[in-house]
Amino acid sequence: MKPVCPRCQSSAVYVMTDSTNHQLIDELLSPAALIGLGVSLCKSFKVHPVIGVIAGTAIATVIELAKLHSALPMLVNKQHRCDDCTHIFSTIN
Repeated sequence: MKPVCPRCQSSAVYVMTDSTNHQLIDELLSPAALIGLGVSLCKSFKVHPVIGVIAGTAIATVIELAKLHSALPMLVNKQHRCDDCTHIFSTIN
């Protein structure tokens, strides 16, 4: 369903592309970040860090597989711009 401008109710809107959001999400969900998070959590809960490495690797693998198959739709705020009134607004997809 195509979004409608909330200000002027026009359907002449387009998605503004910005790759910085995707880069940030990719960095936060990278295997290295997830493994580091797993190890940190295990250290704080006084559990052997190897369990954190295994858990972080497993989660990173599942996320990578889901990305490949587009099984995980990312909830991203998409910004749209109206051609009529130049209003910029966000929608969550």
